[in-house]
This record gives sequence, structure tokens and C-alpha cells, in this order.
Amino acid sequence: MLFFPTADEDFQYFRSQGYDGSINDMHYKALGDLGYTGSLNDRIHKYLTEEYGSYYEAMRGLRNGTLTFSLSSLSAYAVNNFEPSLVFDFEQSYYRTGGTDSTLSSSVTHARASSATMTNSSGNIVTVGNNVARVGHHIYNGSTWVNEGVLHESEARTNLLNYSSMESTYWNFQSGSRSATTWVLTGASDATTITTSTNTGGTGNRIYKTGIAGGSGVTCSVSFYYKANTTVPFLHLRIGNGSGNGVSACINTATGALTTGYFDGANSLAAFATQNVEDVGSGWRRFTATFPTLNTNQSFIMYFSDSSATTAAGFDGTETIDIAGCQYEIGSTPSSYIPTSGSTVTRAAETLTVPAANLPYSSTNMSIQMDGKVTGENLTPIRWLEDADNAILLETGTNNFTFTQEASGTVDTVTGGSFTSGTFVTFNTSSRHGSTFINGAISGTALTANTTPTALPDLSATDLDLGYDFMGTIGEFRVWSKDLTDTGIEEAST
Repeated sequence: MLFFPTADEDFQYFRSQGYDGSINDMHYKALGDLGYTGSLNDRIHKYLTEEYGSYYEAMRGLRNGTLTFSLSSLSAYAVNNFEPSLVFDFEQSYYRTGGTDSTLSSSVTHARASSATMTNSSGNIVTVGNNVARVGHHIYNGSTWVNEGVLHESEARTNLLNYSSMESTYWNFQSGSRSATTWVLTGASDATTITTSTNTGGTGNRIYKTGIAGGSGVTCSVSFYYKANTTVPFLHLRIGNGSGNGVSACINTATGALTTGYFDGANSLAAFATQNVEDVGSGWRRFTATFPTLNTNQSFIMYFSDSSATTAAGFDGTETIDIAGCQYEIGSTPSSYIPTSGSTVTRAAETLTVPAANLPYSSTNMSIQMDGKVTGENLTPIRWLEDADNAILLETGTNNFTFTQEASGTVDTVTGGSFTSGTFVTFNTSSRHGSTFINGAISGTALTANTTPTALPDLSATDLDLGYDFMGTIGEFRVWSKDLTDTGIEEAST
């Protein structure tokens, strides 16, 4: 059975597509990559019937030269005319294992022993239950909500503030008044309207919580939401352990611009290690920051001022601003919102495990692609680990990526590309792993291949940990039991 008029043309075509072996071997493998199963005759019959409508008419056309074989039925997930046997498209909710359409629950095992929040397509913060993957998490791009796939956070986090809203007496309040109000992002009365006074003495208008058990000598993160373009022009935040100590920032509530903050009108405090203001839609923004703590008892203080230079400046009349979703957590990156109402709350760590039975494996050639948005650095987005001596890994450093394969204790790596740590930083990587090579590509550019490997690790019976050490979103994950070549991994990572 030939797909071209002559055996030579048939042979040359399939060779050019990266297939090897006999004519029958190449037909069998090519049709398998197109998703057809069964014997060679079954695959050919199914392909010709679906592609041309009639098996007999297709046979006639192929024999007289009026038809030629094509890979037109390849999906958008194919690279170098190779269909990936495994596809997790979390953005489009499409899943494929073993070359066959599947479902999320059949393709990957997700676990999280608590509820968690995510943002839906309307920009609302919603809560999902235990062990429910946060697929369909959206991020605001400044004009619309964009589906970024599955929100996945491998670190357990605890909001150490007993009340994430500020109307409770848990929060100390000085000057003016406060009241509960509906937060458009949740639809509940869990936002607080702060109304200032004309007080110009002392520390001015402020709301604060002291004695937070934030840990000593560790990195912590704080975050909160505020309504932009309110009549309070400047919001100063101070995290510290006493007068003159700590870190701070000043937020221009109209523009979101950040400067180093001040308090008591005199003492200049150090800046946060990282700080960011993110537009989250519906007129709201989220401030996030990280910092090293000095002792176990910390203060979380907000000042409301008409000056960017001092927290003590008052107002000619009363002004208002809405605050919601306050969070203080031990961790080097801010994480998704953890609501509290009377006690601290922990969001459990998440895992995404791909069973070995769903993973294509070849002892000679493998290719893997993953993209998404990641927060932080020194992470492990992919861990396919049998034991301490056999693994395939994708890791981020502080400014680059490392692709690793280890077989029987021999480690081979390729490191490079550009990675900038931050909040929800876009990445797209692809790698090719062979018994004689390893290489990676980042955002459409291949690195220089390492040709020192002598074997691939035997991972045929090993589960894969997706997002093993990972804080962010995963858009797409694909695996081939093929060598895509450097050109292919460049295409896959574009």
C-alpha cells in the first residue's frame, strides 16, 4: 500500500518528515501520530475514509496519481508534522492522552486539601472546593479578562490576618470612620469603606494591626486590594516592628505609581524587596510586596494622606477609600487571595500528577513543551523523576532556565535563555531529550545542544509532576515520543 505513485517517492516523503524503518513502519507510525489506532490496515482504512470520504475512491486516486498523501489532518498542536500523544491545553479545556481525546480528570490527578480562590471570566473572585483544579483562571490585561489556563500553587500558604476585611475591631482604627461595603469582585459585603477625618496631628488617619506572628528572619509577602481614583490621593503602607523600623511604600491611588513611603512625617523607611500594583478590573487594583522580617511580631499599618511625603498630613474635609482582601503570608512571593473571617486560614499545597500510563515514552527520543505565567524564581515547573539517579527536569534560576536529564547517575544539562523573576512572568519552553543529546528552547530560540549524553533515563513506569515547585498559571503542556529537532523545539516554544 503506497500513499504516493512510487515506492521511492513514498519513502523519501516519510524520511523527510523524520520517520524511519520500513515503508510499513513509517506508515504505521505516521498514522499513529495522527491519532489512528489498530493494525496498519485499520489505520490506513480509517485515514482514507475520513480524509477522502470513500476508501475505494481514495485508493483509485492514489494509484492513478490524482491524489497524494498529506498531513492536513494534523491539529494545531502538531510540530514538524508530529502530533503530540499527550496534550493538556488548560486554556481551551482540551486534553489528549495516548493520541486519543480525553478529559481533565482522566488525564491528570489534581490534589489540594482545601478550598482556594481564582478569578473567573467576569473578573469575579470565586472559591472552588477541595481538590478542584482552578482551570479557567483569568488575568486582566488592562482592557479584558484573558483565560490563562489553570492556576497552580505548589506551596501551602496561610493568611496570618484573622480578618481580611477591615471593619472588624480586630483592626485598630484612628480618626474618621469605617463601614462594611459590597466588594464588586466577590459580590459580598467584605470590603471596607474608610472615611477620613481632618486630623493633621500625630500619625494622621490610619488603620493597623500589631503583633502579627510573621516569623523571624524569613521572607514574607503582603497584599491588599483598593479601589482606584477615590478621593484619598495617597495610601502609605508600613510593615515593621517599631517606630523607625520596617519597610514601606506610598501608592498614588489615581495612577498606581509607587514610591518609598514615610511615617510620622519624619522617618524614612526602606523600600520593600519587591512591590507591584496590578489592575484587576472593575476599578480595583491589587498591591503586592515582599520583604525580610526582623522578628516574629510585625505591624501592618495603612495611612491615608493627601501627601506623598508624609503620613501625618490631614484633609480639609472627609475623604473616602475602599479597601479589601488584606493578606499577610510567609513566602517569597505573593499568592492568590485567602479570605479570613475570625481566624487564620491555610490554603493547602497543590499537586498535578500525570500517571505513567498517560505519558508517551521512548528510550531514544522525547520532546516536551510547557508555557504559562510564573511568579518567583528557582522553581521546578516539570519533574519527571524515578529516583535520585534518573530524571528529566525543567528548572528556572534567577535569570535563566536549565533543562536536565539524568540517566543512571550521569547528569547532562543545558542552561540559558532569559528569565526575569516577578509576578506572573510569561514563559514558553520546549526541550528535546535523546540517548545522545539534550537541548532546550525558550520563546522560539534554541540553545546550543549538549551532545555528551549516552542514554535516556528509563521513565516508562514513572509518573510526572507538573508544576512540582511552581506558583502561577499553566497554559499548555505537550509531550512527544519523538525528536522534534532544534527547529521543532523552536516552533513549539513560540
